[in-house]
Amino acid sequence: MGLVSELRRRNVFRMAVLYAVAAWLIMQVAEVIIGLANLPEWIGPTILGLLAIGFPIALIFSWFYELTPEGISLDKDAAPGESSTTVGGKRFELIVISLLAAAVILFAYDKWWIGPPPEKSIAVLAFENMSGDPEQEYFSDGVSEEILNLLAQIKPLKVIARTSSFSFKGKEVDIATMAAQLNVRHILEGSVRRAGDRIRITAQLIDAADSTRVWSQTYDRELGDIFAVQDEIAGAISDALKMKLALVAGEAIQPTAIRAASTDAYDAYLQGRELIHHRIRDTLDDAVRHLERSVSLDSDFAPAHAQLAIATFLHKFGEDEARRTAIRHLDRAQALVPDLAEAHAGRALLAMNDDPESAIEHARKALAANPNYIDAMTWLRIALQALGRNDEAHAVLEQMLVTDPLSIIARNHYAGWLGSRGRIDEAHEIADRMIAQNPSAGYKLHALTSFWDEGKLAEALSWGLRASRSDYFAWNALTLVGEYDEARRIAARSAHWIDVAEGRWDDAIRVAQKQAQLNPNSSNLLVDAAEVLYRAGRIEEALPLYERAFDMAPEGRPIYVWGAYYAIQLALARRKAGDEEGAQAAAQLSRQGHAESRAAGEKDSVADMLEASIAAFDHDPDRAIEALRSGLRHGLRWWPFLDDPLFEELRDEPRFVALREELDAVLAEEHKKVLQLICFNNPVPDDWQPMPETCEGVVEQSSF
Repeated sequence: MGLVSELRRRNVFRMAVLYAVAAWLIMQVAEVIIGLANLPEWIGPTILGLLAIGFPIALIFSWFYELTPEGISLDKDAAPGESSTTVGGKRFELIVISLLAAAVILFAYDKWWIGPPPEKSIAVLAFENMSGDPEQEYFSDGVSEEILNLLAQIKPLKVIARTSSFSFKGKEVDIATMAAQLNVRHILEGSVRRAGDRIRITAQLIDAADSTRVWSQTYDRELGDIFAVQDEIAGAISDALKMKLALVAGEAIQPTAIRAASTDAYDAYLQGRELIHHRIRDTLDDAVRHLERSVSLDSDFAPAHAQLAIATFLHKFGEDEARRTAIRHLDRAQALVPDLAEAHAGRALLAMNDDPESAIEHARKALAANPNYIDAMTWLRIALQALGRNDEAHAVLEQMLVTDPLSIIARNHYAGWLGSRGRIDEAHEIADRMIAQNPSAGYKLHALTSFWDEGKLAEALSWGLRASRSDYFAWNALTLVGEYDEARRIAARSAHWIDVAEGRWDDAIRVAQKQAQLNPNSSNLLVDAAEVLYRAGRIEEALPLYERAFDMAPEGRPIYVWGAYYAIQLALARRKAGDEEGAQAAAQLSRQGHAESRAAGEKDSVADMLEASIAAFDHDPDRAIEALRSGLRHGLRWWPFLDDPLFEELRDEPRFVALREELDAVLAEEHKKVLQLICFNNPVPDDWQPMPETCEGVVEQSSF
């Protein structure tokens, strides 16, 4: 009897399928329990390891033992009529079919079944501006947001964040549709009319299940009573929900707004806060101006100080003077209100790259005060990732999607997470849905996925141009196919990286060093300057810059998300300086970061490139080349990565030469597609046109 036949007779194949399905189900259940019970991260990998150990044991057991009508017995003791190919085999098949059915049900539930919205849930829509003056839009939005933030303080109530709730503004969408998209039971809508020193605010609470009105009220007040009105509305909703939902005593606590000394100070605060939400450089400049006016009118208005700190730091991100100014206003805000959510969020923003432990502490405090503060969640997630706490970071991302289901930021992060795990189609599906809400954001997400996860440069360029002619992925795509002059036309502050790609080292080094000198405490800019020198082959000059940047990092951790990649460059620089012990210490940081990314399920080009770099440093050419080959499959195209000094020993290796030829062929094909796109199928002809000389001699090809 052949080996395959004997394996089949002894049900070894059936046992393999049975074990694999059962193990998958166990891991799915374990993931849910670990998340709900907030158990340590090591439990998941431990269970996986035990299941892996058990697999060969199960196969061995299946070889030596058989199921018979009398129970389990050694194969040699079982009578022919009792063979597992009859009784035991049927039992195996029944068990496998049952487990497969359970797996299908679990998969369907996880993917498609959302379930009814929580009873204690609400979305506050942007109140309609009835003042007849579009310039008053910020005021009606501000009133709505203040009420939303007050309701978020009611512990048992799920309150959808501003980004998602306000996304329906100006759109003809019925209550049931909005509630379904936000997964909430209740909707609060209303209007604000401001005329001189008088305001009229109307509000109504609607049960989306049957569109019935739970509560409604109209408030006519002096403008100076705006804080009292906001408190009254939040309190009335709390009382209405308390009766409707039978909340126990103490659950619905009366929230209270922080008051400004004057309506002018509050007005300037609302204008500044509204502009921060836009995250555009020019509007951030205006936000700073409005918030400076607010604190000048009322130096004791804590929220204005905190928002001014946030606006200042975002406006001039990484600049030392901006950091000092932000800290001064955060100190003032917390001296006035120690537990202010905005102040803790500001601390998290300032610390998330250079002191992630502190950022995590402050972000969690901000969320304790305001559970739907989406910016605090974003900065918390970044800090957790910087420390390699990927499971916690992903849990925060999932909470962001629950709290702010239509958030562009959260969905961008989630799509990036999908792409890094090879789930490309799902990432593009998210981008398609985002286009309906915010076309530019959807185009950017398509560009990101095409560029990083697929290496489709012409496709990334097409999406990037539609998003913005200065889009990061647009100028990168042009750079990588060798259209350097076209890339410089649309690159704003990153032209020195185009110089790097073209080999114009003196220009690139001069710009990068100037940026680092202007901001000597920015680890990001120090690393940029170091990498330019490193790629130019001036590794000895790069070493002190790397050292300074890594001195700013948390002890034992590489700096920010790309830190593990830069750590291996530092390792090579130390090795060339004769410090092998220091080189191995830096390499260990890189190995640690790579192990964490792989354990988190990342299998994208960034992880492949890091693995290749580590392998080259460790003099392991087979592993390095295999990782580079995997990277090419995963879309690795960025910069002349094969010219990295780490691969110096591989330059003449035939397999490495073949990889370079393969990459050159891919880039040449993408270059043809790029020229066809910009010369004959330009997606934004009214906004941008290539230079005439770029298209000289280019012939239109129908195949493109």
